Amino acid sequence: MRQKGRVSSEENKPAATSTEQVVVVGGSAAGLYAAKLMAQAGRRVRVVEASPGLQPTPRTLIVTQQLRSLVGSAAEAGVVNEIRRFELFTDGRSAQVALGRPDLVIERSRLIRALADDAQQAGAMLACNTRFLTLAPNSSRPRSNGGELRLEVESGGRREELHAANVVGADGVSSRVARTAGWPPLETVPLVQAIVRLPKDCPTDTVRVWFVPDDTPYFYWLIPESEERGALGLIAEDGRDAARRLARFLEKRRMEPIAWQGARIPAYRRWIPVRRRVGRGDVYLVGDAAAQVKVTTIGGVITGVISARSSSRWTSSLDRAVTWSRSTWMGHFATQERAGRISSAGVS
Repeated sequence: MRQKGRVSSEENKPAATSTEQVVVVGGSAAGLYAAKLMAQAGRRVRVVEASPGLQPTPRTLIVTQQLRSLVGSAAEAGVVNEIRRFELFTDGRSAQVALGRPDLVIERSRLIRALADDAQQAGAMLACNTRFLTLAPNSSRPRSNGGELRLEVESGGRREELHAANVVGADGVSSRVARTAGWPPLETVPLVQAIVRLPKDCPTDTVRVWFVPDDTPYFYWLIPESEERGALGLIAEDGRDAARRLARFLEKRRMEPIAWQGARIPAYRRWIPVRRRVGRGDVYLVGDAAAQVKVTTIGGVITGVISARSSSRWTSSLDRAVTWSRSTWMGHFATQERAGRISSAGVS
């Protein structure tokens, strides 16, 4: 019986000539959710993840309640706090915004491990310590065989070959799948967070947001994780300045960092098509690999999950699935804008 959160040594080594209906590259939230849905629909799915075990980098995020309706119990596994209001500060002025429904503070690594369990329970195979190298049309196989794409991976120091009808690139902002399949590189911006002791005057159900245009075109935020701790961070345009500006901001507010978190995240500049034809096979991008983030906050968990759900629907009509992905993704932003949601950089 498969143990939750663990990957056996058998699963770490994909067969050299294995043929799957779908190979998902990257154990991200979007990739694992897509794998779960496709496995539930009866497809043979393999997720390849470069890390030796499923060890996602911890990072505090804040998302809307929509995550619960999308991923179910996996969302609950990641929730560490709920937020009911925002306090906004700029130019000596302040305002409060009460939320009709609480937002969720998520610990990213917990969410990803829960999504991995769901994907495996649905029948997807998770192969860790397996690094994607390249893909190309598989001209040696007949169309009916289902292995229209040939992938090279490295597992345990050995190069191996996988065949698949479809590939999903869920391998992040520097997606090797995207580069190999012909998508251009993405523009990225640095996100830096410090885990700090929560100030005594900060309620645990309140996120604080500071707008400091001289420091960043985005904002600083303080997201409470618990009664004791919170994540204070910013998104900057220049990686060299991000940590320095955050350190100065912490010093002004007499906060000491307990730990640091950081990432390069995509900056949304334009719609990126999520499907590309490679020979007779199809390659899809989901999540950060396709810059599926909010324009204002750069949050990408829910937008990535929505795209993953879309990509899982290609059985009946590939073109309709892709159209749905774009219209739903854009509609989500329009709904949030109409609702006047003010949120932090982790919000998706």
